[in-house]
Amino acid sequence: MLFVYMRYHCCLLASCALVVLTRRCMGMFDVRQSQGFNPVLRMGVKRKMDVVLNEAGGMMKTGPMTNRNITQKATATLTVCMGMLLASYNAQAAGEARSIDLGGGLQLTPTLGVSYKHNDNIFSSTTNRKSSNITVFDPSLALQAGDDINNLALSYDISRGIYHNSRRDDYTDHNVKFDANKEFTRRLQAGLAAYYKKSHDARGSTFTGLAITNPNPDRYHETGVSTTIGYGVNGRITLIGDYSNKRYENNRVTTITRDLDTMGGDFTFAYPIAPKTDAVIEARYKRFDYKYLTATTNLDSNEQTYYGGLDWQATAKTSGSLRLGYMKKRFNSARMTGGNGFSWELGMDWAPKTYSTVTLQTKGGFTETDGTGSFLKTQGGSLSWQHEWSEKFGHHASASYTENKYVGTALGRKDKLSTVGFGVDYQIVRWLGIDLAYDHSTRRSNAANSSYNSNIYSINLTGTL
Repeated sequence: MLFVYMRYHCCLLASCALVVLTRRCMGMFDVRQSQGFNPVLRMGVKRKMDVVLNEAGGMMKTGPMTNRNITQKATATLTVCMGMLLASYNAQAAGEARSIDLGGGLQLTPTLGVSYKHNDNIFSSTTNRKSSNITVFDPSLALQAGDDINNLALSYDISRGIYHNSRRDDYTDHNVKFDANKEFTRRLQAGLAAYYKKSHDARGSTFTGLAITNPNPDRYHETGVSTTIGYGVNGRITLIGDYSNKRYENNRVTTITRDLDTMGGDFTFAYPIAPKTDAVIEARYKRFDYKYLTATTNLDSNEQTYYGGLDWQATAKTSGSLRLGYMKKRFNSARMTGGNGFSWELGMDWAPKTYSTVTLQTKGGFTETDGTGSFLKTQGGSLSWQHEWSEKFGHHASASYTENKYVGTALGRKDKLSTVGFGVDYQIVRWLGIDLAYDHSTRRSNAANSSYNSNIYSINLTGTL
């Protein structure tokens, strides 16, 4: 009940803040009507605002505070306010998204995304295949202050998904992020980041290979914090510490084994060997503390990774990072089998033209279980291409391939997952863009009921100020 109460007021405050900001934007009409603002539009939006304000007031005074009506009312209010806020500016020449100057160096940037999709296999299953049209609303707010070196940022995102043929799979996700960076001297810098999210695992995305018995998606909340300290100029040391806490809220017969605390650290030493290239040595440590333990199930473990590699910036039109090294995983329980071996990470951008970028990513190592086995040995890569044919029109294409070996399964399960995607985007006006996309996924597995394929077609609209 406490969480419901807190979520109610967080959503309500965000909605009311948007209403206030929209009121402020509407005041701009009086000053800017000579620049082309439509007084009829202004009066219509003001009338809609009065309705929203009355609805917000009613939320504060009446109605039981249940998960469902809070989500519906707060999300609807926030989305309507976002729409009015975006509509309060007249269409002008194409350009970048605008922000609202709140004074004192604070800039507020609202965006609103609306997507309509068709997924022909929402459960990622062969035996329980089901298709559905899906509508997703994604309003967000980003508050920023400072410059590239000393800055503060706070963002709040809501994602509301509606499955028209499977309403049990509807979801409302919330995500709050905070980030701060400070340069104390030329040699010493520090950063702090924190997040809170209330999200879900879509049915079929976890406990893969098992029958889908839960009536609803697995819902969870997660909190995390990390701090970074960097010291040095020619030779630079970076220290990172992080902690996260993840707790599932429903379907506890299965999700009780997924509650997890994670703590880790990272040490990096970078030394310049060329004007835009650094040689790097890096050591990482991560500890996994699962909250549900039995005599036969204890997934508590720690991972250690040691890398050598390179970081480079804009060298021959490329920038990227390469890590090669060794990784080992050890479980606290003698019943569980750990692992060790070669590990790598590569991320590289190639920009032959300013309007065209090819991105290559590949990695190999260990990841935590998705509910099947004790952990995964994974390797794979992805290739994407973003190209702008003009100021308004562009396309994006991507392909990926991943191999997963499930350690701790009786049959030695192995999966091969491949995806391809293509889309075109068009900037209708400066503040509104549209994207048409297609994505195909295929998984081939030697485990029963684990192979599948799916196709997703989507239309996405993104609005800004």
